[in-house]
Amino acid sequence: MKARVAFLALFASAMLAAPCAAQSWPAKPIRIMVGFSPGGAADLVGRLLQNPLSAALGQPVVVENKTGASGLIATTDVARATPDGYTIGVIVSTHASSPALMPKMPFDPVRDVAAVALVGKIPLVIGVHPAVNAQTLSEFIALAKSTPGGLNYATAGAGLAHHFAGELFKRQASIELIHTPYRGAGPMMNDMVGGQVPMGVAAVPSIRTFVEAGRLRALAVTSARRAPNMATIPTIAESGFPGFDISEWYGIVTTAGTPAAVIERLNKEINTIMASPEMIKWVEQNGVVRDMTTAKEFGDFIRSEVDKLGKIARDANIKLE
Repeated sequence: MKARVAFLALFASAMLAAPCAAQSWPAKPIRIMVGFSPGGAADLVGRLLQNPLSAALGQPVVVENKTGASGLIATTDVARATPDGYTIGVIVSTHASSPALMPKMPFDPVRDVAAVALVGKIPLVIGVHPAVNAQTLSEFIALAKSTPGGLNYATAGAGLAHHFAGELFKRQASIELIHTPYRGAGPMMNDMVGGQVPMGVAAVPSIRTFVEAGRLRALAVTSARRAPNMATIPTIAESGFPGFDISEWYGIVTTAGTPAAVIERLNKEINTIMASPEMIKWVEQNGVVRDMTTAKEFGDFIRSEVDKLGKIARDANIKLE
């Protein structure tokens, strides 16, 4: 009887302590791990959130860049951190594609991290040089089918969402395209504008100004919905390939096992920040799509992306050289 009473007292104490711990969070600085170099898109996301999140939480928020392995090195630190919400990380779409490309993952992208919030999705654009004799996606497909050996298509790097979109489009359209990966969007756009490569898959922020200036022609966007700031460009799905939906995306995760109340607080503050005038301006300028707000929705999305991109990698035999 005494043992039962002691157990019940201990259980009640633990239940009371959990809310108190969550209520006292945060009590020290928070790290945002970014797996890419300063100045890049993922780094920008971390720094856009840094100061507003610090103000909202009343604690310093420090961005720490730890580059390498398509962001995996930084996210490994998040996965192995103490599950208390003091280490969070910016992840991008490579988080979901890496399991299909890496023979040995240092962590499980679903089980070892806890989804916090989606920052946004950025649609990709299939674009061509003006010299390419194709005004529409169907005309480009016809051109590709009439080109022995196939046409080259550029992306900002192997294994990125751009690469997966190109390979899925190639397979669904039954055309031959030869992947030409670049080391970043800058060199890729230079060669597309210069005509060294006829076609490419690029993120909206990278290609939009060139399209508006008439230096490139946009044929279709890869997302399920049209890009908000390129609304006249049809989707691939609208152009004869129902269900086609690939975007570059950015989100925040923390360590698996972090208390739900802490994740809910982080989710709430990030969604509030994303609704601020400054962030709305950034969203509009970059054609960012925000179509989910809860941590559960983002977690379900990550799981679905791992499955979808894994299948594309297997079907198209996508490998990192």
